Amino acid sequence: MHSKTHYQKFAEIYDEIMGVKFYNSYAEFIFRILHKFNIKPAKILDVACGTGRLAKLISLRGYLAEGIDSSSEMINIAKKRGIKCYKKNIINFRLPQKYDLILCTYDSLNYITNLRDLKKCFSSIKKYLQPKGVFIFDMNSDFKINKLIAPSVRYYKKKNTELIWVNSKKPNTWIAEMILFVKKKAGYQRYFERHIEKAYRLKPIKKLLSQLDFKTLGIYSDFKFSKVKNNSPRWFFVVKK
Repeated sequence: MHSKTHYQKFAEIYDEIMGVKFYNSYAEFIFRILHKFNIKPAKILDVACGTGRLAKLISLRGYLAEGIDSSSEMINIAKKRGIKCYKKNIINFRLPQKYDLILCTYDSLNYITNLRDLKKCFSSIKKYLQPKGVFIFDMNSDFKINKLIAPSVRYYKKKNTELIWVNSKKPNTWIAEMILFVKKKAGYQRYFERHIEKAYRLKPIKKLLSQLDFKTLGIYSDFKFSKVKNNSPRWFFVVKK
């Protein structure tokens, strides 16, 4: 059995599992945020861009969107979509330019499992924002990870690839274990991936942003301009440098 780092072998079937509606909901809400705050970015960076699906949807609206991701496999797919990408660790990264808007979506920040590293990530993002640049990101709430996600087993199949997805949890931790079977000429090759998301409370996230002198424009719930509640599954933050 081969162990792969986050979203490497899984990259091959990631888009199909997530579905078109999943990506479109993110893109449309981001466009609504840009309209609400009259944000007109010339250059956009998608942090943890994955397969580049979101960056592509944004670029189709006439924006210049680039991405960074730690997975070579994800980046290869994004590049095939015509998205310029850099292979970078999202906690500490260096780039050749700054951006008017930086995004980090799909609860990617929950993969950072301690506040120290989360602060480093926010610092890196701030460094590559233009003056008065905007940072939009989302996170799975502590309510979702601790209350809504239940132990479960799911099965997916795509052409020559089959996936068994097992959800389990610990306090403030969501664990997703994925076993992939990829058909080869000599039989099936088995791969294993383990993904861990950390549950954060809202107050420490707001404190980190304040410590870094980000100005909060809005915090919203679940793809709407709704006030965050104790049972909101997902938070969206809009902050300004």
